[in-house]
Amino acid sequence: MEKTEHLSSCARFLSEFSWIYNARMTDLLIADTLDAIPAEWVNHVDKLSDEELGKVPFGLIKNDWPPSLQYFVSRAVELGEARFLEPSAELVSKKMALPTAWCQGLTPKKQLELEWVAALVADVCNTTHCNRVIDVGAGVGHLARVLHRRYGFTVLGIDSDASHLPKAQERLQHSGCMENIHHFTLQVDGSAATLEKVRHMLVNCPDHVPCTCGDEYKSGKVLDTKNRYVLVSLHGCGQLSPGLVRLFHALTELEALVCIGCCYHKATELYNYFPLSHELASLGDQWLSPDAQYQGLRLACQELRDSWAPDREPRHLLFRALLEVACQKYGLPWKKSRRHMARHSQLSSWDAYREHVMKDVHCHTSDEQDSWCSILNCLHTRHQHQLPAVRTLTLLRQLLQPCWEGMVLGDWACWSGARLVAAFPSAGSSPRNVALLLARQPPPH
Repeated sequence: MEKTEHLSSCARFLSEFSWIYNARMTDLLIADTLDAIPAEWVNHVDKLSDEELGKVPFGLIKNDWPPSLQYFVSRAVELGEARFLEPSAELVSKKMALPTAWCQGLTPKKQLELEWVAALVADVCNTTHCNRVIDVGAGVGHLARVLHRRYGFTVLGIDSDASHLPKAQERLQHSGCMENIHHFTLQVDGSAATLEKVRHMLVNCPDHVPCTCGDEYKSGKVLDTKNRYVLVSLHGCGQLSPGLVRLFHALTELEALVCIGCCYHKATELYNYFPLSHELASLGDQWLSPDAQYQGLRLACQELRDSWAPDREPRHLLFRALLEVACQKYGLPWKKSRRHMARHSQLSSWDAYREHVMKDVHCHTSDEQDSWCSILNCLHTRHQHQLPAVRTLTLLRQLLQPCWEGMVLGDWACWSGARLVAAFPSAGSSPRNVALLLARQPPPH
């Protein structure tokens, strides 16, 4: 299926089934989302074991399912398959494990990402004859150090968080080579001011200082030493991804872009963010409302089918939705006081969850406490029969996740002319593994 045809097909399909995702999961009872699920879908999905449920996003379809459910699953799997890219055989052959000494302080997931992304960036640098890299969202400099120590590149690390700068400098001091890695604090956006600051940074980049880093890789390779760079972002959060495409086209010093998008829903506005391609932008108001698009973007950045645990979500989602009803319709004075709403032990039963919630509800008397507990218990009694519907909804959303993410990435690729490549395997690492790969070409309209 051609890119443009795939985008249009995804848009039509996701519009038809927007009722599955157009409300926040916390609002699923308030928005009556569960009532929109066909009862026969719930009945058949409820018969599946957790093991069978986990196979549905991979294409499991039962012969006794109603035709409407069979169509939905088969079409979702078909359209979502384009999102599941895997690294090329060439990249697999070039990926190398990091030395043990370099892995201190790295999680296994981060270590795996660095091994793969560093190999991809090195391959792009070799193809474009560049020996300089700009790492946007550099954090404390993990990728920058790998790119220099293994491949000998000069790296400019940019991060918006000023607190990362001293940490990056400290880690650099203990890395064995402090040359040719330079860290800066800068908020990269689409403004003219940012463009000028980055341009000034490139013009004034210190000359490469000879060192032995990357000697083994550099043997036999002739890379241009002029002011030419590959722009890289391992976590192009929200608006940063299309912003980096625009930065790439505005700066002729940039020969290529490697950007892995994430947190698609973290955009202050949809204008100049999504959709960008002619294929989707031309649909206008005939497609989805901005609110539905935001919820779709939120769904796009959730976990992939490989790591989905069907038994983990439904009870928690129903409990949280009950809490939202209590807050919005009954005025429960609850305010979240901790990062994680509830741990596994606090989801073991409704009573455990309710007691956990009530710790964040300030009551003046025991009678007031009892009254709120009674309201929560009544809500639970009224809605607990809907747990199978919640279980079904989690499956439907999981089926639409790759459709949405594939459409977002496809939209940006069609707009920018970029190729979509897998920077590392999706299983066992970050679920956001698809990179926009762009080489020098005329700017998009």
